[in-house]
Amino acid sequence: MLQNYYKLVDEAITELGLNPDETHGDQPGQWNLKKGKFDIMVDVWEQEKNFLFQVVAPLCGMPDENKEAFMLHLLQKNYGLSGVAYAIMDDSVFLKYTTEAGSLSKENIINVLTKTAFYAEQSNFVPVEEK
Repeated sequence: MLQNYYKLVDEAITELGLNPDETHGDQPGQWNLKKGKFDIMVDVWEQEKNFLFQVVAPLCGMPDENKEAFMLHLLQKNYGLSGVAYAIMDDSVFLKYTTEAGSLSKENIINVLTKTAFYAEQSNFVPVEEK
């Protein structure tokens, strides 16, 4: 079953004009794409007999000061987003989309990838630096 979802993601990436073989991550079910200065990471996996699809774009680190105001800013910006949301993990800010893979189509995947890339570029955040 996972192979069917992997194929859907590969087809969507191809439709976007990219070579999916060049975007495959270290593990099966992982893809790493670039949109401008932002990374877009795609994962498909099985968890407790459920198949999941996730797109994550690291945006920036949390500020050292005024964290509460920054988090309120992110929550308020979430209201204007469609399908994705700002999320915080380990002092980093991400755009995140997660769903059950059973409802996926190539068109859904293209839509989510395009939307995530658009919102990342519109975010005005400085991307997280790779360590």
